[in-house]
Amino acid sequence: MRNKSLIVGLLCLFVLMVVFSITTKSQKPEEAPLFEPILIGTGGSPHWSPDGTKIAFVYKGTLCVANADGKGGIKKIYIPQNRLWTFDWMSDSAFVVSEKKLWTPPGKGRGEKFIVGTVDMNGQMQIIREDSIPGIPEGPYFTYLGAPFVLKDGTVGYYEFHHTPEGETKSFKTIKQGKLKPEEAKKQMQAFEKPYGRGAIWVESLDGTIKKRVSKGKATWFFPELSPDGSKLFVTNHRGEIVVMDLEGNILANLGIGGCERWSPDSKRVLFCVQKESEFDIIASELNIINADGTGRIQITDTPDEIETGPVWSPDGTKIACGSHSSSGIFVIKVE
Repeated sequence: MRNKSLIVGLLCLFVLMVVFSITTKSQKPEEAPLFEPILIGTGGSPHWSPDGTKIAFVYKGTLCVANADGKGGIKKIYIPQNRLWTFDWMSDSAFVVSEKKLWTPPGKGRGEKFIVGTVDMNGQMQIIREDSIPGIPEGPYFTYLGAPFVLKDGTVGYYEFHHTPEGETKSFKTIKQGKLKPEEAKKQMQAFEKPYGRGAIWVESLDGTIKKRVSKGKATWFFPELSPDGSKLFVTNHRGEIVVMDLEGNILANLGIGGCERWSPDSKRVLFCVQKESEFDIIASELNIINADGTGRIQITDTPDEIETGPVWSPDGTKIACGSHSSSGIFVIKVE
């Protein structure tokens, strides 16, 4: 009887083991976390290529490029002769860059020299414009160059600022024409503060023919950015809250306190950093995404000891690239 019970028990154990084995094999493998970052390289200021396949960034003053999937090596593209001030992709195979250096003309104090140019993937630079600001201007008239930038239609250019006794004026200079015709391209709008740093919010066309004040009243706003579709903008108030406005100055949503904010390519969401501060310094930050109407907030990083920096959307809005102040890494995070 005892032997029969032992045999029955062993049979039951064998059946359980077989069932468990079949069940385990039929289960899908555990998926990676939704927001798992991919390490691209070491550096700062990540920029997506227009086709979304590459990331450009700066490492020890050198412009570098790596694949956005983290595979393959890192290519050093360009070592500037001066300090690399700004850079951006102007196509999938070329960059627009600006350099800045201190300049000491004889007997005129210390000024600055600006260089604007283009760089191809072989590191060959073509200078577009070079100008200097004397430390002590000889008179009230002088000109200086702004950093080059890329517009949503692909037009690339920069502002030339003119100081006169009547005040400052500016004119847009085209480096590369985009999809729009020249006159249409110059009607594209940008948002700015007036006066700069402490003032109202305005939108203005590149050629200055269209100007409109957006914000109402005497409130002070900072860091405006027009949405890609041109229908609204976000600004920051004196409490550090990100506020979405329409172009009539009506407040559409308060997204909460944050920084490093960026519009998604479809103008429906905002990417921003939520910072944690000690008494003296920022000690951590997390990336968040929120709908432009203030709903659907999602935290996409959980790094208590990291400070994410310079987050940027991929052109198709499915990924985010960012830097890390703590580790100096460049990461790509898939969000869709």
